[in-house]
Parts: sequence; C-alpha cells; structure tokens
Amino acid sequence: MKSVYTDDFGDIDRAKSLLEDSKFHDLDEELPQIDIDVLREASIIQTQKRISDSLTLDKHLIQAIHALDDAHSSINLLSERICTWYAHTNGKARVPIEKLLTKDSLTSPIMNLKETYIQLQDLVASLSSYIDDEAPKIFPSMVELLDSQLAVRLVSCAGSLAKLARMPSSTIQLLGAEKALFRHMADGSLPPKHGILYQHPSVKGTHRKNKGKVSRSLASKVAIAAKIDFYRGKDDQ
Repeated sequence: MKSVYTDDFGDIDRAKSLLEDSKFHDLDEELPQIDIDVLREASIIQTQKRISDSLTLDKHLIQAIHALDDAHSSINLLSERICTWYAHTNGKARVPIEKLLTKDSLTSPIMNLKETYIQLQDLVASLSSYIDDEAPKIFPSMVELLDSQLAVRLVSCAGSLAKLARMPSSTIQLLGAEKALFRHMADGSLPPKHGILYQHPSVKGTHRKNKGKVSRSLASKVAIAAKIDFYRGKDDQ
C-alpha cells in the first residue's frame, strides 16, 4: 500500500474538494478512483481546518469564566475547611476566615491551607482582570450594556458568541434557568422569568412583580448587542 505522504498532493486536493462538495450522491463514482489513504488524509486535513475555524476568541473567555467559578468554589470549600479545622483543634468557637488569615500561630497543615487560600484569591483577581481587559475587545456592545463577567457568562451559557447572536430574546432571557424551565414543563410549576440576567442591577433591584418585565426588556437589548458584536466588521471581510 502506498504511503499517503508520498502521494501526489493533487490527489489530496481532489479528495478534499470532493469531501467539501455538498452533492454527496455524486461521490460513489469518484471515491473508488482515489486511494483510501489519500482520502483519509484529506478527511483529517478538513477536520483539522474545521476545528481550527471553531477556535474563536470568545472560547478563551468562556474557559476563563469557568476557571473563575472553579476558583471561587475552591475558595469557599477551603475557607470552610480552615475554619472547621481551627475550631476543632483549639476547642473554641468558629473564627471568621478573615481573622484566621492574620494569625501566624497556626499549625503547619492549617498554615499550608492558608497559603493556598491566599494563592487562590490572587488567582481570582488575575482571572477577573483578564476577563475585564479582554471582554470589551470581543463584545464591546454587550459589555457596555451589562458588564464584563455577566456578558461572558451569557456567552458561556449560549456556547459561543455566534450562537448567542442567533438566539431570540425569549431564549436569552431564560439562559441559566434551564432546570427551572424543564421543571415547569414536567410538573406544571411556575415558569422562570429570568436566568443569569437576574445578576444585572436593573433586574435584581426592581420590585418582584416587575422582574419578568425588566428581564424581558434587557434580553431584547442583549439580543441586539450580541448581533452587533458578532457581525461587527464582517462586511469588510
């Protein structure tokens, strides 16, 4: 069997063009004429290109917001462990983590946990700074309407900026409230009025009976802002 790496690159280009052809019913006559290794190599090249095209800049921010949430969870767990450990080994009431951070007379294991806690706090600050710096470059309209972290969380819930830009405002309004929505569909409980948009001050600060109306209005603005950010500059390409 011939090695694909010594084959004529013209065969690979021909195989790639056939794979990209939308008329797959015509391939039955063409594929038998191409060496299987050449066809395989063309498929790999095409797949790698599609993966590369999918690695948009918003994916970095999505991973950053996930890392930020993980760091917050770790800080909360570590804070609980430090306070509990100190209370159990000293026979005293629980001491707030803020006071324990100022103590130098801790046992070696607790001191190690304290240092890890401080490192996690530094990580949270670093990730927050990264998101605040990069988000306005990728979706400035959404950041102006919301804030950096809330904008990234919306994009994360949608999967990408491209998907968010194609969503209707009614779907954007409920992003992050999927469990409540499915529970409503399953047992007829009250439907959710908002998802993570609740974190926005205009929704959180309004009266309870107006939260649905305010979140619906905000979702409509987000839908427009997402489209502006996604299609920004595409006419020039």
